[in-house]
Amino acid sequence: MTRELLPIVQTPRLRLRAFEPSDAADLCRNMTPAVTRWLASWPDPVTQDYALARIERARAGMARGVSLFYALERIEDERVIGGLGGGLVPQDPSRLEVSYHLAEDCHGAGYMAEAVRAALPAIWRLMPVRMIEAGAQLANAASFGVMKAMGMSPAQERLVYSSARDRQEPTQFYELRRPQGLI
Repeated sequence: MTRELLPIVQTPRLRLRAFEPSDAADLCRNMTPAVTRWLASWPDPVTQDYALARIERARAGMARGVSLFYALERIEDERVIGGLGGGLVPQDPSRLEVSYHLAEDCHGAGYMAEAVRAALPAIWRLMPVRMIEAGAQLANAASFGVMKAMGMSPAQERLVYSSARDRQEPTQFYELRRPQGLI
């Protein structure tokens, strides 16, 4: 498969590109209990088949123009260390809900803040939305740091269904309006 679904975005340490089926093994390794505990739709453990199905679903959504998902590939070793992306909110397609994850051994190194700052201009160019939103469990301070790095502001708290845990979970959402002058 080619990487034509998304433009590649590069930072000093990362290459952001479309997920490929060959990334499934890295996704499985990255999804440790310390990571999946914060993710509403990623079970623990993550199997190779599940990771591959998620990649295929993401690629199909990108081909339809309803989502975008970047693999975060560390340049120094070409390892996929995380993901960043999202899809249009079905009830309000003028909003894009983003989510992200980072391998446990990469936490605290500033990778996700670097990735979101680099990806944001591409997200605005690719998705004709007026608002980007993201949500996190109330105790997920690191995720709120990522949202702030994107320039997001607190919006509202609401319950979100976690398919991974089969329950509703209180979630704090942040949002960011499209900058003036961007079409």
